[in-house]
Amino acid sequence: MNYYKVTEKYLYNYRSLKANIENIKTQMSELDYGSVKSASLGHISNGNRRKSTVESTVINLDERRSELNERKRKLRARIERIDRAIEALNGTEKHIIENWYFKGKQWWQIAHEVKYSERHCRRLKTNAVNKISVGLFGLPAMGEVDEATSQC
Repeated sequence: MNYYKVTEKYLYNYRSLKANIENIKTQMSELDYGSVKSASLGHISNGNRRKSTVESTVINLDERRSELNERKRKLRARIERIDRAIEALNGTEKHIIENWYFKGKQWWQIAHEVKYSERHCRRLKTNAVNKISVGLFGLPAMGEVDEATSQC
């Protein structure tokens, strides 16, 4: 696995992942049991047991709510892991990562803000992404970082 590319994918999509959590909350609030009122009291045969359509509707709503809760939990955990990995960076690295990936600024803007050349900022970004990779994926990513630095 290319941990660097996976880490970049997470960073480029960080804001979208956060937005997805909010969208899941909205979806959950839209799940209402009002539709149960409109379900008929007919019966559905399910093997040896018969279920009412009301019961089926409630079960489906509960399953959907559980599925959304699980997705939200996993997304929150991933966001927290990314946040912790970014917190481990020094101030300049953090500034470069946030401005490049989250705010979409140009290299010349970032270089001007941190008072380094664009080329040096790109090197700092690469090193920072490698650090974040290690923070997210641990020792396997560290091995990948060691390989990359030994090839230079």
